[in-house]
Amino acid sequence: MTFAARRARPARFFAFTLSATLLALGPSGCGGGNENVVLVGGRQVDPAVIDRDPVALLPSNPVMLGYLDAAAMFQSSLGPDVGSIITAVLPLGPESNFVASRDVTRLYGGIYAMQGADFCAVVQGNFDVASIHRAAEARTKVSSGLPLVRSRYADMDLYTAGNVGFVLLTPHTALTGNETGMRRALDRLRTTEIKRDVPPWMIELLNTPNAAFALAGDISGQGTVEAATQKMPFLTGLQKVRTIGNFQPPGMNLAGSLTYADAASAAAGTTNLADLQKLTGFMGLLSSLGLMGPVPQIQVAQRENDVAFTMPVDTSFARFLLGMLGDVAKKATTGQAPSSGWVWPLLTR
Repeated sequence: MTFAARRARPARFFAFTLSATLLALGPSGCGGGNENVVLVGGRQVDPAVIDRDPVALLPSNPVMLGYLDAAAMFQSSLGPDVGSIITAVLPLGPESNFVASRDVTRLYGGIYAMQGADFCAVVQGNFDVASIHRAAEARTKVSSGLPLVRSRYADMDLYTAGNVGFVLLTPHTALTGNETGMRRALDRLRTTEIKRDVPPWMIELLNTPNAAFALAGDISGQGTVEAATQKMPFLTGLQKVRTIGNFQPPGMNLAGSLTYADAASAAAGTTNLADLQKLTGFMGLLSSLGLMGPVPQIQVAQRENDVAFTMPVDTSFARFLLGMLGDVAKKATTGQAPSSGWVWPLLTR
């Protein structure tokens, strides 16, 4: 069911939108009397506070928390492959004077187990508020083929396209997500101060110097992961994931660690990770997608419950990974289950 369909259910949707008294956006920008404040927790907040700490805008208890230096990625050979992913979670395009490669600088996002697999993200860059407003007023279709719709509740503009909604908190910060993820984030901002409410170890990873992207996950007890262990046996006993990377030659470089429940599980994970070509499910998927070329070689080293790894990825394989991520993003934003539900963290259904 889309956001538009849910608006036909006034009680539920009005409760969602009424709770989000974050910003008054008028046709020419920030409206509602004072153009230089955002309402958070019933208090007026300087927009600079919003722009300064995007992680503090996200809901608590993420299963996965990620960071992307979008500006760095757009400057790499993989730049053209990421635009569709960003527009899937932030449904804007030329109709709103928005070009992802020009206007997006960084992105913070979380996957949550709230009412299924939910997501919420903070996209930062430059947003033409007036153009977005005009596109919504004209119900202009975005890249997904769905119209951009603006709904106004409690002095706030909520923009939706299908199953994805976003709020322009400032001209440089947008909060986006599916309905459940947006509601959780906006309810939290309505009632509490702007402060981070995610595990410190995740924040520490996202702040790794010179990392163009980072991914931190606590997947202990996630049934979806357990269901994937037959095809990806290195997931057995896995509890935490830490991954950082950059977009340097040969295309993308990954490094990180996997934390298992015990040393025995870590030893088994090391064996399974040492040669990805022995993973039947993995190779079967590559074959079905027509991906040519060798699977990247991964270097692994075990220390007690942890398995450290490094893996250089060439451009073609990196595009394959981005294609899977794009598939998941598009399916998630339309309420469908992704077809490539074999790997975590891309596995969200």
